Amino acid sequence: MSENAVAIVEKPRELSVVEVKAQVGKVHTLMQELMQEGTHYGESFPGDTKKNLLKPGADKLCFMFRLRPDFTQEIKELPNGHMEVITRCQIFHIESGQKIADGVGLATTMESKYRWRNAARKCPQCGKETIIKGKEEYGGGYVCFLKKGGCGAKFKENDPLITEQVVGKIENSDIADTYNTVIKMSKKRAYVDATITACAASDIFSQDAEDFKETGDSLAREANQEEPRDVTEPKKEAEGNTPAQANNNHNGGTEKTMRQKIIDEIAVTLKTLTPYQTEFFTDADKKLAREQIQKASDNEVLMIIAEHWNKELVKRSNEYVAIPFGDEPAPAQPTKPAVKNDKQTLSSELSEILRERREQQAGATQKTTTALPDDGFVDDIPGQEEQVPAMFEEPEAEQVGAGASEGLDIF
Repeated sequence: MSENAVAIVEKPRELSVVEVKAQVGKVHTLMQELMQEGTHYGESFPGDTKKNLLKPGADKLCFMFRLRPDFTQEIKELPNGHMEVITRCQIFHIESGQKIADGVGLATTMESKYRWRNAARKCPQCGKETIIKGKEEYGGGYVCFLKKGGCGAKFKENDPLITEQVVGKIENSDIADTYNTVIKMSKKRAYVDATITACAASDIFSQDAEDFKETGDSLAREANQEEPRDVTEPKKEAEGNTPAQANNNHNGGTEKTMRQKIIDEIAVTLKTLTPYQTEFFTDADKKLAREQIQKASDNEVLMIIAEHWNKELVKRSNEYVAIPFGDEPAPAQPTKPAVKNDKQTLSSELSEILRERREQQAGATQKTTTALPDDGFVDDIPGQEEQVPAMFEEPEAEQVGAGASEGLDIF
């Protein structure tokens, strides 16, 4: 360019509604055709229907809209070797060089996942964290457990080499090992923030949900931390339980697992999205489903509820029509892929299990029940009692209370 050349800057103009819709449509198309959940985006915060944008997803958005990031970082030293990093990210349009958006991200070694670690007792001889508490019948004290990679050394109950060790949540003595991670984390947070702003996609994406999940999981592990025990004792039935009681406990666990599977299936159905990333079911539908689950007295009633919502999803999916905006023609309906029935669905799997159990119960009833004279009433015939689905009855107080612990906040 010569010295006398004059740069002509085009006057900024407003975008039409059609152009805004096209931009949003490009983001949705990119998500559906190229992005993968777990790689480019993930689950957001509990109760949030948006997706949590990850760095690979931000890369794809910037590449599609021809944007480039520019970073500046400020590192602040804190006491005891800690540090704080603030990153500012500016997004520019590659073709025009125009600045589009700003983003900021902060990370510090004072965050719980970097600052703390969970310390366990170390063996004074081999240095490994494999010390467990010995049972009284084996002499008590402490043992360096061989099956955990220990050396097998034994120590007395009051041995100061063991009892004076600090265990549980302690400061991370190797905090410098996290410096690079903290710097990159600050940069990532600023980059994702700026990308969401530049693409006007805050109604589609959230950010940093994965950091909160990692922190929550870490705190949960610490809360559930138990004192290691000696597992060298011979295997036996649970104390106070006869073999029959142990079998009943096992069946109860299976029953609970099956119930949770059915509830999870209902949740997946109610969270299904249309081809344009809107929900088929309203909050009122989800509230009704929760009430039905709380009233369900057994798994057979839950299966009826699951089948009802599956049929309703099929109906709404077949009747779904994209609504045109203003005077624009209706958008072309996306082609629905053919559903392959090459494997058993969860509903059919659970239905088969329930059917087999009903047959087993009917057989047991025939063996143990004395034949009654048939006077024409249904309740005299074993196995033919009239069943009233519990979801149509008023729930008992204990049932409603139990529903809160079944994970009903998943939809």
